[in-house]
Amino acid sequence: MSRILPLVLFVTAACDAGAKPTPPPPVPVPSVAAVKPPVPPAPHIPPPPAPPVSPPPVAVSEHVLLASIDRGPCYGTCPSYTLTVYRDGKVEYVGKDFVKNKGKASGTVTAAQLAALDKLFTDGKYLAYKSSYESYDATDAPSAKTAYRPLGATTTKTVGHYYGDMHAPASLSDLEEGFDKIVKTERWIGTEAERDKLNGR
Repeated sequence: MSRILPLVLFVTAACDAGAKPTPPPPVPVPSVAAVKPPVPPAPHIPPPPAPPVSPPPVAVSEHVLLASIDRGPCYGTCPSYTLTVYRDGKVEYVGKDFVKNKGKASGTVTAAQLAALDKLFTDGKYLAYKSSYESYDATDAPSAKTAYRPLGATTTKTVGHYYGDMHAPASLSDLEEGFDKIVKTERWIGTEAERDKLNGR
């Protein structure tokens, strides 16, 4: 029994001496596909410049009535004529009696004059006037018939004015004179001095 035990120990030791050590587990190596190089930032590309903004088209005014005045005769040398102004700036004139230019003529007014006419009629509260001030309180007086069509309106307001009507508001006469001044009616009917010369005064 004593001889067997040393032999077993010897064999066991010999076996242990010839056993190979267990290698450590291999370290995983990442595949080439798994390793991605860093992506460089995209270069900054400025946005394309905005196209130039073209100005809006200029609105063309229609050839519709803005205002008109028709001055009638009197017992004397009152100038008699008709003057019509349209919103596109065109002016039509018809000279009748005691004026420098008789017959038809045409002309133009500026945008500022068109605006001044609108202001004249709106500030003068033209739409509030009655349609007629034509009582014959006095005779042989001249007359004037005016018309005004506000911007965008579909109807035209007219006012008949006989200067012998003592109940007619004085502001209506002022408005009629203002019309002639803005349009510069004297370029057709002549100045007062020119008309006096024509009439032999």
